[in-house]
Amino acid sequence: MELYYSEKFNPEELALLGRAIGTVAHGTTIAGRDGRALSRYGKRAMVVGIVSTGSTTMDVRLMPLVALKDFAHKKGLPIAYVYYHKGVRVEVSGLDVEEIQTILETRSFIEAHPSDIGATVYYPNALDDFTNDLLKKYRLNLGKKVLVDAMNTPAILFFPRLSDALGLKVEIINDMMTSYLPPKPKEVFLHKLKKDGYNFGLRFRPDGVVEFHREGEEEEFSSMWTLLDYIKKNV
Repeated sequence: MELYYSEKFNPEELALLGRAIGTVAHGTTIAGRDGRALSRYGKRAMVVGIVSTGSTTMDVRLMPLVALKDFAHKKGLPIAYVYYHKGVRVEVSGLDVEEIQTILETRSFIEAHPSDIGATVYYPNALDDFTNDLLKKYRLNLGKKVLVDAMNTPAILFFPRLSDALGLKVEIINDMMTSYLPPKPKEVFLHKLKKDGYNFGLRFRPDGVVEFHREGEEEEFSSMWTLLDYIKKNV
């Protein structure tokens, strides 16, 4: 669920948000981001706030949101994800958003003693480990032509491993994950999908949802596991 949005980059707000997240979490929170520099620095500010409460963060760095949700679900941990889409946004899962907002409004943060400040555990291989687990189950030879709209998100990092494992010939649009320019609109994706005769299309939205498009029909998935299970059974 989206917890925070701002048109401007405000690290002070993100640090305060981190303090509220850490106060609610009472343990370890997985922190991730997209490919923009603002997201990298914004996540750092948020993490400073989280650890100031005595809570711990697992920093997975750069990772697609849809993959991070699956990764965190397996770990049984909440997430806080900083990304840019027409402004700076923070997505959380596994945490009570209303409680975070109440603590933020009342400034009733936990303030850890200096000796009890939380730690940050770095896990830079999280995406590789998640993808390895995913592809252990899904090894297909579909032989299909697919259009992928990465929407300038880290979803670009799934390829070519994912397409090779599924036997797909993939063309990718909106693949500039460090760009602040808006991606080409959905209409461009749908027009190209139909005009160039692709078997189906995948559109990776910044909010962690993947759209599956085929013959004018659209399905939405918030998990890579359920997406690939659907593809295995229906393509």
